[in-house]
Amino acid sequence: MPENSLFLCVRVPKSGSQSLMGGLQAAFADRRIFYVPNTLDPDSRVSRLQRLRFLRSRYQNLFRHYGSISMNVVWRHIGCEAKPGDLLMGGHVDFRTANAELRQPLKIITLLREPVARARSEYDYMRRGYARKTWANCFDASVLHKRAGRLDFDSYLDFLFTHRAIYGDIASQYLGWNGIDDLSEFFARNVFQCGVLERSDDFASGLSEKLGRAFALPVENRATGEPPEITRRQRALLEQIYARDTILYDWVGANF
Repeated sequence: MPENSLFLCVRVPKSGSQSLMGGLQAAFADRRIFYVPNTLDPDSRVSRLQRLRFLRSRYQNLFRHYGSISMNVVWRHIGCEAKPGDLLMGGHVDFRTANAELRQPLKIITLLREPVARARSEYDYMRRGYARKTWANCFDASVLHKRAGRLDFDSYLDFLFTHRAIYGDIASQYLGWNGIDDLSEFFARNVFQCGVLERSDDFASGLSEKLGRAFALPVENRATGEPPEITRRQRALLEQIYARDTILYDWVGANF
């Protein structure tokens, strides 16, 4: 167990993050868990109106948990109240933001997923969700939800490729890896436990051993049926959109 550190649950979208959160909720039942809302807001770099949507959601969540709409209140509360071994969790929180706001050192707990499979799963998830929305909710949807709901997969990837500086390498953005720092040193400094969704049992047993307490993922993260075929063109685009994430995923798969 790292001394003087807080744990940070980094939830990479469509990488078993909901199951990870459920498992950590049970494993840290005897510790304090501090809610932190979403920290990254890529949509606002594409549409100014999306910034209002992001802030509205953040204010609602902050008021529900803290009775305030200020992130400064959240960081001060955690800085004053959190003890070593407590957990930060809630929204999709990136390591760089949390690390910059807190004086206590943070140790990441996270799951990664093969980038091509993650991207296709995210597209299918958003497309299904968009189809179920009312007209008003469709108007209020995120940029990627709208693109997934209205475009076929090839056109959706064209949009991601055009905006890859914003939406690309999403796992690396959340973990705060810049693609330059040595991964062995980065993980030794910042990561408590990481694994790949495709070997979630190994991740769970390794985290349980490190924590010295039971840990299990409450939901079996396995896709049913045959995965959609990825064409050569689609794979070529995805490998460019998520080039850094692929390096990160391969390294974790080989070392954890």
